[in-house]
Amino acid sequence: MHRIAHWSVVGLLILGLTMLVSVAQARMGGRHAGGGVALLGLCGSATTISNGVVTLEVMMKLQPNQQAALDEVKSTAKLNGDALASACRDAYDGTLPERLAASEKRLETALAGIHRLTPAVDRFYATLTEEQKTEANRAIIFP
Repeated sequence: MHRIAHWSVVGLLILGLTMLVSVAQARMGGRHAGGGVALLGLCGSATTISNGVVTLEVMMKLQPNQQAALDEVKSTAKLNGDALASACRDAYDGTLPERLAASEKRLETALAGIHRLTPAVDRFYATLTEEQKTEANRAIIFP
């Protein structure tokens, strides 16, 4: 029964993510369809990570020390998401050289976010049991 509830939550999260991606793609108005998909992947990565963290909280019964470590991951992911959202604004505006420079800024912002997030994820992961590590490995996707 626990497995059914687990997969129901995962299914609902996948459905929700699919809806978010559809809305985001519709808002892009079909502009630059090929690049838009790649942009959405990078610019939506903070949301993807945050959704994975929420999934972990729902699926796992965390001890207080684990919850504290996960809270650090959440707050770092939020900071990264805010920075990436700023870097992703007006992604298609400007000339080709300006858009290329904006792309470089987005990539630098994403890489800086990974560097900030890594220690928090390492600390959280170190608190988990082997079974919890298996669940975490499936729940969080890093684009």
